Parts: sequence; structure tokens; C-alpha cells
Amino acid sequence: MLIPLPMDKKDDMLRALALPFERQELDMPARAFWLRAEAGEAMAPWRDNLDCQQSFRPAYDRLDAAGFRAVERLGEAYPLGLVSLTKHKAENRALIAQGLDLLVADGLLVCCGAKDSGAASLEKEAAQRFGLAGSLAKHQCRVFWLSKAKADDWRAEGLPRPVPGTDLVARAGCFSPDHVDSGSRVLAGLLPATMAGRVADLGAGWGYLSHQVLNRFPAVDKVDLYEAESLALDDARTNLAGFGDRAAFHWCDVTQGVGEVAPYDWVIANPPFHEGARTDPGIGQDFIRAAWKAIRRRGKFWLVANRHLPYEAELRRRFRDVETIAQAEGFKVFQASNRHDR
Repeated sequence: MLIPLPMDKKDDMLRALALPFERQELDMPARAFWLRAEAGEAMAPWRDNLDCQQSFRPAYDRLDAAGFRAVERLGEAYPLGLVSLTKHKAENRALIAQGLDLLVADGLLVCCGAKDSGAASLEKEAAQRFGLAGSLAKHQCRVFWLSKAKADDWRAEGLPRPVPGTDLVARAGCFSPDHVDSGSRVLAGLLPATMAGRVADLGAGWGYLSHQVLNRFPAVDKVDLYEAESLALDDARTNLAGFGDRAAFHWCDVTQGVGEVAPYDWVIANPPFHEGARTDPGIGQDFIRAAWKAIRRRGKFWLVANRHLPYEAELRRRFRDVETIAQAEGFKVFQASNRHDR
């Protein structure tokens, strides 16, 4: 049984993307691909036609639950492809380049993005760079399509690049790819030298916190990195390759828990608090619950969060002892220990 598809602001973009096919300006072939795909009723008529690439685990799971054919990676030539553009310009260029690479010689790539996320300026850039085969505007979005072309320079914008001030790499579209996030830096600077045993890093991104733990604390036997964005996890594998089997990597939506694991001695987290453009403190509260389930009875949970986010109540609901370790640069760092049984 298929789970009903959610209706939210993303549907404006999906309705716009569907429009040229509904108007029969374009034909949907029996097999096409869709980069950064999202589940939504507007695209449901072509559910069986689309191979939907999605590296963000929550969106991947929504596609799968709604009956779309979700894949982490694509690898064959198609006559037509779709791209849902994001708010990240460099990532969008890389997505368009990937889409063009996946097309057959006379294939067509259809791109759609919100105007307030820069889709109009990207359309102009694509028109100058490649030439367009068509376009339309609807639902505060821009839809444009172009024929197969080479875009080596745009493809390169999606490759991992050095993060300034570190010996690590990250790529466009991942969280904080061009600098160490301030919250993670604050948390890393406060982690105690007593860290030992088995550690979980929830929302690990491209591995900065895990790298700090493994590099600084030799008594740590292993760090398990849990991350929803598989591209970030790929970069984490590169960044932590020197630590061998002391690091393990899990493509996981932490808000749904981390599965059946042996209890951790330590859990660390710098959780996200946005779903798209919407602030959602419930994500961090779900991280707290995931940590509570995964940690051993007297293990220690270290959490960094923006100062205004309401996490204290959930921490105290799950743990007997909750301490504010520091407040710095707009962040709070908490230590929680002695988990409640409930």
C-alpha cells in the first residue's frame, strides 16, 4: 500500500516541473531520470517512468514510501532527465552537468527551481552557456530545458574541495562545505580528554567532529558516523581514511533513530534545525531521543545548539543530569548523562 504523498511548499516546484508534460509541450519517455527528486502528487503520473536519484536519506525514504523508484546513484544513458534545483548555486551547476552527462546524444534535460532560490539567474546563465530549447514560468518557479552538451567546468563545482584551515574536504550542497561550522568548532574545543570507548556522531556531515575525536583521543576505540546526506558521508570517508576501522559510516535519517546498536559510551551531535527554509526545532529534539536510545545507561551525551533553540526540556525528559557546559558565539553546549529508563 502506498503512503499518501505530502503536500507542502515543495509542491509549487513539483507542479511547475510537471507543467510542460501536462501541456504536452514535452513528452515523458518510458524511462527518465530525476536528480534531487522529491515525492509529491504533481509528479505521481510518471512514478513508473522515473529513476529518482536522491542522496538525502529522508527524501529518499519519502520517495520509496510513495512508490517512486528511489536510487542513491544513477549510471546509464537516458533520453530525458529532470533536475530539481536547490538553493546552492554551485550544487545546481554540478547537478546540471551530471544531468547532461547522463543523457543520450539527442537527450533533453528539464530543470526547475524556485525564483527566490536563484532559478531565474541560473536560467539566464544556462541560456548563455548552452542555449535553451524552451522555458516557462509558473507557481513562482522557473522551468527551462536544454539539449545534451558538455559542461566539464560546471561538473567540477560538485567535486570535493579543501575546507580552509583544515586538511579535510567537502563539496557544494553539503552543510558548511567551505568552512568549519562555528557550532561544531565550539563543541570540538570543549570535548573532554576523558573520551574513551565507543562514540556515535549524529549528523556527522563531512566528518569534522569525528576527525577531532579520533585525532585527539587515542582511548576512543571507534566512532560511528550517522549522516543523512550520502555525498557528505562520501567526503567523511575520504577525511577519515587514515583512521582505518576506527571509523564506521552509516547513511541514516537520525530523526528515525540509528537502529539496533550496542550502547555507546559517548554520543556527540550538532543537529540541523532547518527542513528546507523552515526552522524546525523538532529535528534536534528527535536527535536527543535518538541519542537517549543509543547511549549506555551512564554514558555521556554532548550537544551543541543555537542558543535560542528549546532543547533543555527534552534533554531533562531523557536524562537525569543535564549541565550547560558553555555559552559562546551564540551557541550552548550541553552535557547530559544518566539516562532515564522511560
